[in-house]
Amino acid sequence: MLNLESIAFDYQPYPIGIARPAVDPEIYAEMVRSFPKPELFRDRRDKGNKFALSRHNHRAEYYRHVKSHDVWRRLYDYVDSRDFIDQTLDLLRRRHIDLGVGRRGVGQRMAERFRAVKKGAPMPHFPKLSARFEFSAMPVAGGSIRPHTDNPTKIVTLVMSILEEDEWDENVGGGTSIVCPKDRTKTFNLVNGYLDFDEVDIVKTFPFQPNQCLLFIKTHNSWHAVWPMTGNDPAKLRRTLTINIESS
Repeated sequence: MLNLESIAFDYQPYPIGIARPAVDPEIYAEMVRSFPKPELFRDRRDKGNKFALSRHNHRAEYYRHVKSHDVWRRLYDYVDSRDFIDQTLDLLRRRHIDLGVGRRGVGQRMAERFRAVKKGAPMPHFPKLSARFEFSAMPVAGGSIRPHTDNPTKIVTLVMSILEEDEWDENVGGGTSIVCPKDRTKTFNLVNGYLDFDEVDIVKTFPFQPNQCLLFIKTHNSWHAVWPMTGNDPAKLRRTLTINIESS
């Protein structure tokens, strides 16, 4: 369902790419129309000023909404498939980003274990990969996500904007910013500690635009944030779909 072949990457300070359009316009219009209502979301102010609806946040409401709309049901099956993970990892490898994970057959795993035993090396670990998506929303009046690098279990994150054409006023903000700690001793952040906005410098900001997908890799320095937005309509939301590929 996602169209990532045209993705363009920046590689510094860590790999982050942008694709537009991310999906077919008809599918995208259906996503906009059927995005969950605000009352279904759970407050996640521990992460900033945002709301989430996922397997872990209002689980029953999440599955009820996904099953009630064909576009989300199809997306769920697509993201939950092994093909989605394999295709994404293959895309990254073709862009010179090899994460060293992926599908290995039984024979290949046995051969790697045999080589490890023969060399007296530690037994190789073959992580189990999975993918999921969640709905996210932030109020245009003050919504934000504090600077962080993502949970260590995440290896790839895709963030798709869900909004009408000409809906968004870029003057209120809402873009995703690549940031770097002012105190360079805090650059290494594999465990995903959070900083405040005044503790980081902005390297680059990707504006919040319709039918756009940002893809970035979890690294020790994959710092990013969404600055507090400056709108004044309490009912208006910055709506996104977040897809994560995770490793056990």
